Amino acid sequence: MTPPTTSDLYWTLQTALKYGGGFYRRLADAGLAADPANRRRIFDTWPELMTVYGPQTLPHRQLREGWA
Repeated sequence: MTPPTTSDLYWTLQTALKYGGGFYRRLADAGLAADPANRRRIFDTWPELMTVYGPQTLPHRQLREGWA
């Protein structure tokens, strides 16, 4: 599996911001405001951000492609 691109991370956070519960929306907001090192720390600490809201998910693809 190839590592996620900066764009993948951005759209994962946007997906969590739109579809996540309160905690994940706040994590996404923090990730969008974070510098790259702290953004990586967020994804390392909460890998479920990627599994639930990442590029392989339908909500991510729909949001990224402008369907949502």
